[in-house]
Formats: sequence, C-alpha cells, structure tokens
Amino acid sequence: MKTKSIILLLIFSLVIFFSFLIFRLNQIEVTLDLLFSEIQVKLGLVLLSTFLAGISTCLILEFLYLYKRNKD
Repeated sequence: MKTKSIILLLIFSLVIFFSFLIFRLNQIEVTLDLLFSEIQVKLGLVLLSTFLAGISTCLILEFLYLYKRNKD
C-alpha cells in the first residue's frame, strides 16, 4: 500500500470512531427551529450532519476546481 492510502484509511477510521463517540456520548436533545416547525433532535446528530455536510460541500468544490484546472 502506498503511504497516501494508509493515511486516508487512518483518517477515515478516525472520523468513523469520532462519529460513534458523538452518537454514544451525546444524549442531549435540542430544539431545531426550522422555518415553520420545530423538531426535537439529539445534539450528536446535529453535529455529525453539519460536519458531513461541510465535508461533502468541500469535496464537491475541490473536485470541480481540480476538473476545471485539468481541463485547461
């Protein structure tokens, strides 16, 4: 295996491990106020979903940048 593959696997496993800790250790319920409704959700779910949304947005923008750079 290349070093990059090992580092990527290590980072992925750390993200999964910390996701598990957030779900297991965080039992606090918060009120998520949407436009016309309020939802009771656990704080761990909110933290994990915002983290994953940020990571996916960053990856999409990075892929678009790399695709445009390689095209030129």
